[in-house]
Amino acid sequence: MSIGNAWFMLSRARDQRGIPKLLGSWTQSLTVFIEDVEVHFEHAKSSGVTILEHLHETEYGEFQYGAEDLDGHHWLFSRHARDVNPEQWGATVSRAAVLTPQISPMLAVTDADAAIEFYKAAFGATVLWYLGGGEHVVAGLSIHGAKVFLATEAPAYGTRGPTAAGFTTVRIELFVDDPEAVQRQALAAGAVFRSPVEEHTHSTTGPYPIKRMLQGAVIDPSGHCWLIGKILE
Repeated sequence: MSIGNAWFMLSRARDQRGIPKLLGSWTQSLTVFIEDVEVHFEHAKSSGVTILEHLHETEYGEFQYGAEDLDGHHWLFSRHARDVNPEQWGATVSRAAVLTPQISPMLAVTDADAAIEFYKAAFGATVLWYLGGGEHVVAGLSIHGAKVFLATEAPAYGTRGPTAAGFTTVRIELFVDDPEAVQRQALAAGAVFRSPVEEHTHSTTGPYPIKRMLQGAVIDPSGHCWLIGKILE
């Protein structure tokens, strides 16, 4: 499926481990950047969507609302409202981050600082911004040009990392030039082997952009599943 120029995939859960609502917690949230967020919010409300956060402007200058889908996944729909000096809301910026329309997963992790170091070593991540410290950290990373957020798990708000929850609700697809080399790098940094890099073919209807690809999988130390691949056709 697509929202704007962002693509995402969904699949039927084989058992209850993949459905946050049935387990009372979730391991990630999705942020979608759109221009007509007011219209989107009103449409969501009129359609009976469960609203978690009403439309508001955040301290860091985003105009957004939060919603929950039928299976308990959390979504944020946002538009940049104004530029705010990061020092005004407590962030430390290593370099400027530019937000363009996209879906950016926010991964719940037990130890955010350790997770950041793993993603640096495993996938060559760079830190775009870092907020908080100690028991609660929120950070933005760039991994091979893709934006990924992470945050310390917060059980009081129903967010746990996959290791603590015993399941994960998301698989992250990372496309690189040499998936075998990246998988070896991730394993050397502490990831757990899930499947080898091998060729997959897809017979699809609709505008799905991938027919042939290489792909293998690892599990990171926080319990998230990473599918590391390369598009062949």
